[in-house]
Amino acid sequence: MTKPSDTKPRWWLGIDVGGTFTDFVAVDTGTGETREHKVLTTAHAQELGVLQGLREIGIPIEQIEEIVHGHTAGINAVLSRRGAHAALLATDGHRDLLDIGRMDREFGPRFYDPTWLRPHQERPIIARQDRYGITERIDYNGNELVPLDEASVREAARRMRAEGVRSVAVCFLNAYLTDKHEQQAVEILREECPDLYVQSSAVYPVTKESERTTTVALDAYVGPIVTGYLRRLENGLADIGFTGSLWIMTMNGGVGSVAETAKAPVFQLVSGPVGGVSGAVHVARTSQHANLLTVDVGGTSSDVAVVRSGATPLTDLWSVEHGLTMTMPVVDVTSVGSGAGSIIHLDSLGTLRVGPESAGSSPGPAAYGRGGERPTLTDACVALGILQPEQFAGGALKLDRAAAERALSTVSEQLGMTVTGLADGAYRLACSEIAGSIRSISTYRGVDIREFSLLAFGAAGPMVAVRVARELGLRSVVIPAGPGEYSAFGLLSSDLRSTKARSPMMTLSPDSASTLEHEFRELEESVRADLRRQGVEESRVAFERAYNAMYAGQTWDNRLPLETGELSAERIQQMIADVHEFYRARYGFSAEELPIMLTTIEVSGVARRHAQPRMAKETAEADPLLGHTTLLLDGVEHPETPVYQREHLPIKHEVSGPAVVVERYATTLLDAGSTAQVDEQGSLQIALR
Repeated sequence: MTKPSDTKPRWWLGIDVGGTFTDFVAVDTGTGETREHKVLTTAHAQELGVLQGLREIGIPIEQIEEIVHGHTAGINAVLSRRGAHAALLATDGHRDLLDIGRMDREFGPRFYDPTWLRPHQERPIIARQDRYGITERIDYNGNELVPLDEASVREAARRMRAEGVRSVAVCFLNAYLTDKHEQQAVEILREECPDLYVQSSAVYPVTKESERTTTVALDAYVGPIVTGYLRRLENGLADIGFTGSLWIMTMNGGVGSVAETAKAPVFQLVSGPVGGVSGAVHVARTSQHANLLTVDVGGTSSDVAVVRSGATPLTDLWSVEHGLTMTMPVVDVTSVGSGAGSIIHLDSLGTLRVGPESAGSSPGPAAYGRGGERPTLTDACVALGILQPEQFAGGALKLDRAAAERALSTVSEQLGMTVTGLADGAYRLACSEIAGSIRSISTYRGVDIREFSLLAFGAAGPMVAVRVARELGLRSVVIPAGPGEYSAFGLLSSDLRSTKARSPMMTLSPDSASTLEHEFRELEESVRADLRRQGVEESRVAFERAYNAMYAGQTWDNRLPLETGELSAERIQQMIADVHEFYRARYGFSAEELPIMLTTIEVSGVARRHAQPRMAKETAEADPLLGHTTLLLDGVEHPETPVYQREHLPIKHEVSGPAVVVERYATTLLDAGSTAQVDEQGSLQIALR
């Protein structure tokens, strides 16, 4: 990344495209001045909203040095099943792996439904007729058992061309050991169909056949969509005179150039929420809150994560939906379909639900006055007095309380409830679902959350934060400066990162030290080359290592970090001890008598930023009390509840709940028994009792 200049204004921009809004945070690297902006997401062509926001934020384009961007082009294509017409080449006999998956089913309302189909059978990303079984075979040691039948690849290519296929995934059995057959097939496809987008398991060549196949198939499905979006964005930026650096957020918690990230578009599926976690890691490393539970509540969904001891939470498996699980190192962030735009409705059994369907940006909640007629969580918060119609979005959009109540009445009348009673129940239900999603990635994984604080952001995060924290039994909540655009800010605090992995599938023993060190160093050289192509000086690269291991005879492995430094027999012994300790901590047992299988090794190269942006804001000299409202919480009415302007709150000034704290793009709700004050960094620190 380029070093900021001290001679003239140089701005870094974080741009996060969400389901409802596109958020902008700009930081002047010289003065620390920050600017924020939002525009409605242009879902049909996301670059249009990005370019609109750049025009409106008021910064000369020639003064913008870097843009760090997270988008939803890929994930929207998957969830809506509007990706490219894709095909799959698989080892003969394995073309149904996408449907079969891991032979399990998701626990939930349809667990006992005899008509249930696996999600990929019900809504395939690659239809069965577009999956081709190819004669070839590599054995478990990487030896060729059956040569590649090149004629069958050429026949498949001709059929794809006739069927109008736009992209193809090539994923053969055991190709992580040697990609000889896959590369032969790729060459034939490019010869026969030069316009095809082609991806192979070289994108991340590791074990786990089901997940590796899904990863490559998803890349083929979203590849043309994402690369097309990035190309249009680059062209649009060039048209308005942008000459700085454009970085793309990826799911491993780092950023990369367009050229490098376009080689594996699947790793950009949820780049926006990852930016929020990067911001949380920055908070954990620079404040007294080293352990954080994060909740990012946007218009469409809520994203949750666990940050322990200031470390980025990583996992090697990530699911788009049940059965579509990818294998790659990604930030461990989980989504639940409860957002500010989530629709309040009754299910087929007459049970009250909030989401997962969302009103999105068009037409949006009924209170927006844009034609929405179905009630949403936003409408409920308007009816409860949490959201202030005159203060919403800094006064740029006046909320229509009457429209919100009319929409809510369509459901409340079915239940024989008052409008405010329904709003109160929907608000509590949404908070409970968000709390449950946090438990699923913390308490249910053996994490003791009593020493954690809740970091809440997103436009709607602060208005549910205190309620969610109480359900989790937490005692403190942190609302960062600019919570409504915090994921965009998090993008700016992300480092340049490249990750490579391979699966040696070997027994871990002291005798393997030199072999493993050689393999790690080969991965490091590949990572170094990636970063060099992106303009990074070799002296700036720091390496991180990790490995996956399990007891011999098991099916599932586990990811563990590994300190850098040359491997020796003694260090291998420590790795073995670490695996046993991991099993004791995670599963409550260890089996020292069993050999340990090393399945995958991984290397990340990280180029740290020259400087870290600050989101803190100066308080203004003005009366913070804006007025009073009537608030309804848990069925209890609180008349004359004070409403404060956050930007005018003096540092260390204490606000006691119940109270409402508004700012341009977020509203914080304090209940009775909670107190808040702004700290030196501009964060709102909330204590619960």
